[in-house]
Amino acid sequence: MMFYNTANSIVAPTQIQYTVFSGGGANEYNDFLSVALKILREFPKDLLQLADPAGFYNWCFQTGRNQGINLYLLEPGLFTAERVVNSTFFNEYSGFFNIDPVKVFLIDSNIPNHKEIAQLVSDMTFGYYMMINDPGEENAAFYDENNFFADAHGLIKLIERDLEQINIVLQKDYSFQIDSFNFQTNPKADELNPFHPTMYSHSNYFLLNQILANDWAKKHQWPKKEEMPMFNKKRATIQLGQAAVIDGLSQVVRILEPAALIEPLYPPIVIIAPFHFPRFKKFRAKPFETRRQKALFKVSQTEQNLDYTFEVEEETQKILGHELIGQAFSFLTNRLNMLDYAGYLHGQLTYSPIFRMPIVGKSLNMDLSHFENAFTTRKHAIKKIETIGELMRKKMVVPELKQYLEERNGQIVFISDLPMEWLRLDRYPICLTHDVCRIPEFNFSSLVNNYVHNQRLTFAIGSDILEHTLIIHCASEEDEDMHHYFGRIAAMQKDLGFKSVFCKTVDEIENAVKTLKPHFLIFDCHGDFDDKDLSSFLIVDDKNNVRLTGEEIIARGISAPLVFISACSTMPNYGYVKFLSDAFMQAGAFAVTATFMPIMMHDAAVLILRILSNLKQQENKVIFSNWLAFISHTLRSTLIFETVRKTRAKYNLDKEIADDKVADILLRLMVFDTRESALDELSEYLQGIIPEADVAFENLNHEWLSYTTLGRADLIKFKLWHDKHVQINEAVEQ
Repeated sequence: MMFYNTANSIVAPTQIQYTVFSGGGANEYNDFLSVALKILREFPKDLLQLADPAGFYNWCFQTGRNQGINLYLLEPGLFTAERVVNSTFFNEYSGFFNIDPVKVFLIDSNIPNHKEIAQLVSDMTFGYYMMINDPGEENAAFYDENNFFADAHGLIKLIERDLEQINIVLQKDYSFQIDSFNFQTNPKADELNPFHPTMYSHSNYFLLNQILANDWAKKHQWPKKEEMPMFNKKRATIQLGQAAVIDGLSQVVRILEPAALIEPLYPPIVIIAPFHFPRFKKFRAKPFETRRQKALFKVSQTEQNLDYTFEVEEETQKILGHELIGQAFSFLTNRLNMLDYAGYLHGQLTYSPIFRMPIVGKSLNMDLSHFENAFTTRKHAIKKIETIGELMRKKMVVPELKQYLEERNGQIVFISDLPMEWLRLDRYPICLTHDVCRIPEFNFSSLVNNYVHNQRLTFAIGSDILEHTLIIHCASEEDEDMHHYFGRIAAMQKDLGFKSVFCKTVDEIENAVKTLKPHFLIFDCHGDFDDKDLSSFLIVDDKNNVRLTGEEIIARGISAPLVFISACSTMPNYGYVKFLSDAFMQAGAFAVTATFMPIMMHDAAVLILRILSNLKQQENKVIFSNWLAFISHTLRSTLIFETVRKTRAKYNLDKEIADDKVADILLRLMVFDTRESALDELSEYLQGIIPEADVAFENLNHEWLSYTTLGRADLIKFKLWHDKHVQINEAVEQ
């Protein structure tokens, strides 16, 4: 029921389709959407879960399936035509992505066209609806109350009521049926997944319910408000306790033999690392002028301590009073809750534990702002990266989380505008010890759309990926240095099988992409950012002021499932909102690797060739399970290659450094448990040859730290790995 051809829909007849009709704009911050996303955490995502949730969980692992709630966020204004037209449009639109017979609607009471939406719901053979807030007696009369539900238990009862008819469809079209909804619950479900009042625990609670079904089998009782303790010092440990349970259950379904030696032991963890947007004032129509306005803004930008408490200065309390301070914190809490809801959606795709860090802001702003200007030396930039990494640990990481992450062999998906790749748990940035990808948080629409995109579509990396790789080189004709490296890369086309083109205009770029239809698109050019509109762009021809902006990427459909940007400063990390990564993803990309800051031409060219050479090795070998593992290793191993290359050049060494020894160190760098020791071993080995060699980590240039991978790169599997994974699990089942 799942397909892996380039980019295809993930279709399964037992999925439950959820459509949210909002009176406000889809994906915008509004009260209704907040309530809808909160409620969605309680619902099942597939009919098979209702028959055997543990079996469904096991099946998802065996098949390598990434499945979350099948979510549609639609404007009710799309459905104002005649009844038949509305139903036809809805069925064609949703049918393009899935074949779900069961369709569930969450409806905002404030929509203007209840009659048309009610007709649409009733036209679905198995259509059920929930109304959020009171639509009024007149509007409520349009709907069939027999298909109304008030909560997850009500929905399950409606589906169970119609199960006989649903089975007729499943049997006729797909030759199978669901016997009953008698939950096969774990006898220790309540013990494994107790309900904690603190909201920080709810995402993991409902994620565990997707596996254990303890909330569907026996509805939990929400405590009364006055019964809820503050949990200040327990919020982190509660989340980590839940994460440990999720990790433990993931090992129950894992077979002994992995499909790849470099396969992570645990599912990726989703970590929400909220950050106060440093240029929030720029988006305000009216400036904060009065004393009270300034105080309110200050409260809205308050940081949390490690125990998630807020501290408000005494002077601010005098100016505003408790009521206004409470209102400001209520707005901030709602924003954080929305990140929790989005984090839950992303966690659902892979049954991943979820952890939310405290929100930070001004304590990091000054250090981050330094990256808007060029550093006098590369070492100064590296020192600032180290400062930021240690500051993030101090402000955001409790000791228990530090220990958990250090010991956990799993990839990390950060939801954050911060350069979390630079976080230092100990001696090294976390992107050296872990595979890290990131989804920016400020653009909430992009955050949710990224989830929807990965839920509906899938992309697998075929053995012929190099045949579908396109490198686009752009630079002014006078830029001799860039053209020199263009030539070096293009010369490898015959040996490696990729395609390389030089483009002088955006039209030529568009034509190349549409003609060659790449699966992997690499931009080799200059890049920069615009402080006025908070955007980044690619420089096609600097002399003639030709640029490729995010707007043009979207309008022209310039993208590919995988995108790698080899250009300076394409992902600035201090209050920018128009990201090239967002544009490429809106145009169809699943993952984009971009740059925080300037990169060296030579090192950038060498990295491109290493990426291509490593892909060549993947043609007939199962080495990495997913794109995140591949790109993370390729980036971090730059540290080994560059250290060896520059040591050889500086001290005029050649055969003294054995290639076999370097290869062995690289192999150790691939394995989670030996990454740190591999670096120590390299340092000891080189200094054993030349004692004065300056190979201390803090003294290296670390070009690889300039890169960041955006999107769910962990979900993009290598097809060879996926086929072997399924084969192994099928053999175990037999």
